[in-house]
Amino acid sequence: METAGIRGIALRLCDWIVRLAYVNGLWLGFSLLGGVVLGFFPALRAMFVVMKKWCMNEDDFSLVPLFYKEWKRSFWQANKLGYTVLSVGTVLVLDYVIVMELAFTGSQAVAAFLVLCLVLYALMLLFIGPALVHFSHRSIYPFLKSVMLYSVASLPYALLMGLFLSVATVLFLMVPPAAVCFGGSLFAWITTSVSLRAFARTNQLVDTTKEAETI
Repeated sequence: METAGIRGIALRLCDWIVRLAYVNGLWLGFSLLGGVVLGFFPALRAMFVVMKKWCMNEDDFSLVPLFYKEWKRSFWQANKLGYTVLSVGTVLVLDYVIVMELAFTGSQAVAAFLVLCLVLYALMLLFIGPALVHFSHRSIYPFLKSVMLYSVASLPYALLMGLFLSVATVLFLMVPPAAVCFGGSLFAWITTSVSLRAFARTNQLVDTTKEAETI
């Protein structure tokens, strides 16, 4: 296959379009296989496993068997983590709505604190998918703590993610059928590509700090 020049770029672009559509279809299909309620988060994690491999230039695997293996292997863990994160967000939003509806001394300070928590939560959501793969061996509390710390330490990468996702959202609003074909997989590809760089940079800074402390 020719990989140089405009033809090569077009071929690689077409290859990625097919890949993203295929993985997006698997994500939707396996979500339905679990009745959505139980299938969504395991399928989401399986999609991020695939994206991590592709972003690290690992192509020597069969897509459907790998997807099914990861979906089945992480079924309960992914649901537990996913619904824990969803519950935290729901509680924060409800608390904010309640505080805004009530008038009491210090309500503005509490509302400001909740807004800060919601901003941090939104940052965490940008990294949550790749983190499901990167920190899959950790239990709920260490997992959430790690994702939050990495999110705060990677603000420039979060802004970059936000920019790319905003552009993708605009494109999907202009062409709604594209959201059905590529919505989940494009989100996974963008966040995984950026998160891998953020995780590597943060780990490098931590290692450098430890080396400096031992000198």
